[in-house]
Amino acid sequence: MAPSSPRPALPALLVLLGALFPVLEAQVHLALGDQRLNPTVTYGNDSFSAKASVSVTAEDEGTQRLMCAVILGNQSRETLQTVTIYSFPAPNVILTKPEVSEGTEVTVKCEAHPRAKVTLNGVPAQPVGPRVQLLLKATPEDNGRSFSCSATLEVAGQLIHKNQTRELRVLYGPRLDERDCPGNWTWPENSQQTPMCQASGNPLPELKCLKDGTFPLPVGESVTVTRDLEGTYLCRARSTQGEVTRKVTVNVLSPRYEIVIITVVAAAVIMGTAGLSTYLYNRQRKIRKYRLQQAQKGTPMKPNTQATPP
Repeated sequence: MAPSSPRPALPALLVLLGALFPVLEAQVHLALGDQRLNPTVTYGNDSFSAKASVSVTAEDEGTQRLMCAVILGNQSRETLQTVTIYSFPAPNVILTKPEVSEGTEVTVKCEAHPRAKVTLNGVPAQPVGPRVQLLLKATPEDNGRSFSCSATLEVAGQLIHKNQTRELRVLYGPRLDERDCPGNWTWPENSQQTPMCQASGNPLPELKCLKDGTFPLPVGESVTVTRDLEGTYLCRARSTQGEVTRKVTVNVLSPRYEIVIITVVAAAVIMGTAGLSTYLYNRQRKIRKYRLQQAQKGTPMKPNTQATPP
């Protein structure tokens, strides 16, 4: 229970009375409705302030009159103010279960004060009211998803807002895909490399990559690539939700292999150049032979020149 506006101070009352003197002789009375309050008074040179705590129940909800009276000598002044007492607890977010397995149907409910208007993750209740719910089938993407219930209540012309949030945890089996665990690596021998293979799942699975069932792949560690690292590894991710396997292959390029590649490329270039030279030589040879034959037959050779324009 809480008032919708702060308890009144005394500036208005002090203006009516002017400076209080002697201020220590001033008597202060506070009352909320028919309930007289026991104020705590703080004195200044010629002024004071008074405040009091009050307990209210559901029966006190609504508009109440707050009265402050000051008596000094034969003079008295009082001021009145209305206070609205209301009850507005935070809304409730209710999940079927806070932790479910993948594929489980989940109901999310948002409930608030009977006169409040609620939204669940920004979606208002239909029809507008104090309750709304959402049905979903849990997927791995829902793991860690937050459901926020917002409630709004109008009190004495003011809008009061309260919020509550709950998180859903989804259990799902291990995953090994190409993005997080590439299936093929090719590295030069003696280079520094870091094999990367990461499994996802909830709970987080245990991952092992073995060659021939015994030789481990140093996942996540910087290593010097040797011939021993070459081969096919079986990566196995295992958790209480199941297990999944994936094969990854490591290829190691030795310096000799690189020399062979360079030699083959160079030889191909040389052979290509020699072939082109041979082709050009043979072509010129055929052209000379053809011209000689034509000359022996008495056939005039047509000059290879452009006609002179008239």
